[in-house]
Amino acid sequence: MTSFNYQELIDSEQALQKRSIFWDPAIYEEELKQIFNRCWLFLGHESQIPQHGDFIRTYMGEDDIIVVRGKDKVVRAFLNACTHRGNKVCQAEGGNTRSFTCSYHGWSYNTEGELAGVPLEKEIYDNLDRERFGLVPVAHVESYKGLLFGCFSESAPSLVEYLGDIAWYIDVVTDSAQGGLEIVGAPYRTEIPGNWKLPVENAIGDGYHVAWAHAGAMSVVGALGHGRSDNVLGISANNSGVDQSAAIEVVMNTHTVLTTLDGQSGYALYDHPEPVLAHLEKNRPSVIEKLGELRGRQLYGSETHIGVFPNLQIIQGLNFIRIIHPKGPGKFEVWTYAMCERDMPDATKGVIHDHVRQTFGPAGLLEGDDGDFVEAITHSAAGYATRQLKGFLGMGMGRKAAWDGPGEASPGLVNEACQRGFYDQWRRAMEAHNAHEIIGQTEPTAPLTSILREVRHG
Repeated sequence: MTSFNYQELIDSEQALQKRSIFWDPAIYEEELKQIFNRCWLFLGHESQIPQHGDFIRTYMGEDDIIVVRGKDKVVRAFLNACTHRGNKVCQAEGGNTRSFTCSYHGWSYNTEGELAGVPLEKEIYDNLDRERFGLVPVAHVESYKGLLFGCFSESAPSLVEYLGDIAWYIDVVTDSAQGGLEIVGAPYRTEIPGNWKLPVENAIGDGYHVAWAHAGAMSVVGALGHGRSDNVLGISANNSGVDQSAAIEVVMNTHTVLTTLDGQSGYALYDHPEPVLAHLEKNRPSVIEKLGELRGRQLYGSETHIGVFPNLQIIQGLNFIRIIHPKGPGKFEVWTYAMCERDMPDATKGVIHDHVRQTFGPAGLLEGDDGDFVEAITHSAAGYATRQLKGFLGMGMGRKAAWDGPGEASPGLVNEACQRGFYDQWRRAMEAHNAHEIIGQTEPTAPLTSILREVRHG
C-alpha cells in the first residue's frame, strides 16, 4: 500500500498541486511502479523498423528496451538485459542485426528473443535449458496505425481501450497522411535536469507561456517575426491581448488535446511555410472525404497537441512526436521525432525537418527556453519550505465550449484545462489498484478464456 495521500498532493477541486511531486524520490519510485509499469507507453513507429532484423532502442520508464522485427515480421520488445548476469545485450541505438550478443560472457539471442548461443555450453553446463533464458519480453506490444506501444502489465486493457477517445484525434494525423506517416531520421535527444511531468504538461496545455517565455524567439521566427500576422495561436505580439474564441482545450478520460481549429495555423512558426501550406490544401479534399468536415476542415493543419498519458505528445503543425523519458526525480530526456507524410515531396519534408531542428532540436530556439523553466521549477522544490507550497492551475475552470468531437471542451489556448486533466489522471493512476482502473475500467474478475472453459465443461 502507498504511504502517500494523493488527494492531498493533487487537490482537483481547487486546482492545486503540491510541489513535492516534482522532487520527492519516494514519489518518483511509486511513479515507476504505478504508471510506467502499467500504462501503455510509446515505443516508436513501424516505419523505423520495416525489415526483418531492424531494431531500435528506447525506454519504458527507466527500463532499457529493444524493439525488433523478427523473421516472422512480428514486432517484439524485450528488456535490454542478458538473462545470465544482466549486462546490456545491445549498445547501438538502432540498426539491423541477426542477433544480440552480451559483451560480458558472449550469450547471444536471436531476433525473436530466444537464447541462441552460449560460449563453452557443453563444457560448463549440464543440460542448460535454453528456453528458460530467453530475453524477457514486454508483456504486450501493439500497433495503432503504425504507432507502436508496449505495456508491462499482463492484465492490461487493450491498446485501443487504453487510447479510448483520443484515437479520434490521432486519426487526423495518421489517416490524413498520404502514403502513411513516416518518421524522418533519428530523434533529437536532450537531457534536462528537471522533473518529467513538467515538460509533459507544458507541451499539452500551457499556451499561457508562449508569447511571454518565448518572446525573443517569436520576434525572429514564424508569423510574428516575418510580419505575416500580428498574433500567434491567438496571442498578440508583446503579450498585449488574446483571442480565446477560435481554439479549445479538450479533456477526455485519461488523455488531452488542444487545437486551434483553423486548419492552417500549425505552420505559423515556420519561416517558410508555403510548401507545406500548399500540400495541405491539395490534400484537404481527400481528408474531408475520409474523416468528415469537422476533422478535415478544422483539425487537419491546425496547431494540435495530442497528449497520450503519461509521456507522449503528438504535435501536428510543429510536426513532431515527442516522448519524455524519466531519468530520476530530477532529470529526464526528451526525444523529438520529426514526422511527415510518406508521399510528401522531398522538399516539403525538408522544410518540416529543418523547422523541427530549429525549434525543438538540442539547440532549438524553443526547447532551450522551456528547459530553463522546467529546471528552475524542479530545483526550487529542493528547499523544504518551498516543497510544502502548492502550484495553482485554475485558469479557465468552469468555462465550457461547444464542441462536437469527443471530450469536454474549454475555450482558448490560454487555459489550464489540459494541465488539470493531466494531474487528475496522474492521481488516478497513482491510486489505481490495477491497470484497468487507470482508465476507469473495472478489472475483469476472471480471464475470458477461463470463463469459456468453465461454460464448455459445465
